[in-house]
Order: sequence, then C-alpha cells, then structure tokens
Amino acid sequence: MGFIHPEVLWLFVLIVPLAVLWSFTRKRRDKKLSQFAVPENWNVLNRTVSPRARFHKGALILLALSLSVVAAARPYWGEREQELPQRGLDIIFAVDVSYSMLARDVPPTRMEHARTLLREVLAQIPGNRVGIMPFAGDAFMQCPLTLDYRIVAAMLRELDHRAVERPGTNVPAVIDQAIEVFERSGSGTRVIVLLTDGEDHSEAIEAAARRAAENDIIVYALGIGTLDGSPILMPDGTYLQDRDGNTVLSRLDEQILATLANETGGRAYTMGDGSRLDPGPLVSDLQGLERGDFGQQSRVIREERYQWPLAVAFLCLLAEGLLGERRLRERRRKGGAQGKQPVLQEAA
Repeated sequence: MGFIHPEVLWLFVLIVPLAVLWSFTRKRRDKKLSQFAVPENWNVLNRTVSPRARFHKGALILLALSLSVVAAARPYWGEREQELPQRGLDIIFAVDVSYSMLARDVPPTRMEHARTLLREVLAQIPGNRVGIMPFAGDAFMQCPLTLDYRIVAAMLRELDHRAVERPGTNVPAVIDQAIEVFERSGSGTRVIVLLTDGEDHSEAIEAAARRAAENDIIVYALGIGTLDGSPILMPDGTYLQDRDGNTVLSRLDEQILATLANETGGRAYTMGDGSRLDPGPLVSDLQGLERGDFGQQSRVIREERYQWPLAVAFLCLLAEGLLGERRLRERRRKGGAQGKQPVLQEAA
C-alpha cells in the first residue's frame, strides 16, 4: 500500500487541535448553560441529554475528517499493466560537427549554441521518439530513436567535433542515413531537424532533398551562423587555413537550408540580426504536425482506493446527522409518557 500524494497526510497534525478545540467548546457551552439554574434544577433540565451521544457525534465528525485526509492522499494498493497506443513524431536531430561549427560568430561557438538550442527544443516536445545523428563528411546514428530523453541528453553532452572522423559537411549523407533509420522504425511521422551552418560544397543537395520528399521526410533546417562569417579557431589554438595558407572564413549558407526545407514541406530558420536562434517557431511547427502511430506502450497503472475512505467518511457524516443527543429512553417517552413530572426548585 502507498499514497500518490503522501504529503497530504501532514494534515493529520490538525486533527488533534480540532479535537481539543471541540472538547473545550463543549465544556464551555455546558458551563454557560448551567449558570441559568441552580445545580438541582440543572440536573432536572439536563436529564434527557446523553453525554455519550454527544461524544459519539463529535467522534464521528473527527473520524470523517481523518478519512477525508486519507482519501485526499490517494491511497493505492495493487498494480496492473495497460497497453496504450503511442502516437507522436519520429524526429532525427542531425547536428553538424564539422570544423566550421567551431567558429565563434555565434557565442560561445556554433557547436555549443546548437547543443543549447537542441536542449531547449527537447524540453518542449515530450512524447515523441527522438534520435541524434552527428555528421560531417559522413553521418551515423549516435542515439537511435527513443522515448527516453535522458539517454538523448546524455548523448548530447558527448557531442563534439570528434564525433565524426571524416572532415567536411555532407548533408546528402544525412538524408540517406535517415531514410534507412525511418524505414526500420515504423509508421511515425518522419522529421529531420538539421542544425548546421549549411557549408556543404557538394552538388547533390537538390537530389538529396528530392529523396527526402519521396520518402515522406519533412526537413526543418536551423541555420547556426552569420552571413558575415568568422574564422575557425581550432582546438590547438590556431585558425583553420586552406591549402594556400589563407585563413578560412566560414559563413552561413542560407540557400542550402532553403532548398532542403522547401522541397520537403519544412521550413528554414536563421538568426537574422540576433545573437541566438529562437526555438519557439520550430517547436510550434513540430507541435502542429499530424502524429503517427508507432505502436503500443506498456504502462503500469496503480489501483487507487481513495473511494473507500471517502465512502466511509460520508457514512460517518450521515450517521452523525441522524444521531440525536437525547437519551433513547427519554425519546421513547416523549409525547406519550404519563406520570410524575420533575419538580423544579426555586432558587434561594
């Protein structure tokens, strides 16, 4: 046996003061009433009142209050499994981990901003299957599609530029890898959220976008970076240079993002003049998508028993209302009994 809200049981500390207050009030009332007659007359006037009945009425009220507290704590015992249909989206978060994501035009770096943005999005879209796919010159599923966001958060903390050995930015590899994952995952609505600066110099972007559309994949592209660009500070403290020894300047490529989004029915988001990307529009778009059915979820249901103490509390209040304060013998004699009546004495 347990309670779903055990903190409610602290209300029991109020029951004892209530019992003391009730006893004090009753004694005070009797004392005031006794002042209207001498002791001999008071005994005559009060002879039909049953102290035991009064005690029982008060006890019933306190018992009803106690049982109401127990019911409010929602007691349960016993459990059962229930199969519930699971509906939601299948979302692959494809995160660019190429060297260009080390650029600092988005503080502290594009990579860190992408991680922070992804955490904010995950916090607002519970109930969907999500996975993490880092990519650079290649792509792979670091975290398969799952409902356990704790695993996703743990994988996200380990995500950096070392996740993929092959350098470059290969967006078509993301599309091809995602198609394979979605084919194995079931019938959920398929979504790719692409977090990248868009610096893919391959010529296969349009073809990859068409493949995504043919496989009912919606691509939302988040542009991490600025149009002015920034040099790339490498982990060893030097700036990335090209073959001719010139410092590489990495800029956001909005065209690639727009091509992927428009072809698949998604949307591209960029920072504009701001210093960070707002996750709100993406979350709204994801919440507006039709949920797919990706199977059954087993859920343990606790058998709540709050009805029993609540029912007994109601019966206690009902009994308290029906229980009179007069002695049973006197109630029987009322209206029909004949005989000698008590004589009241005059006060001296």
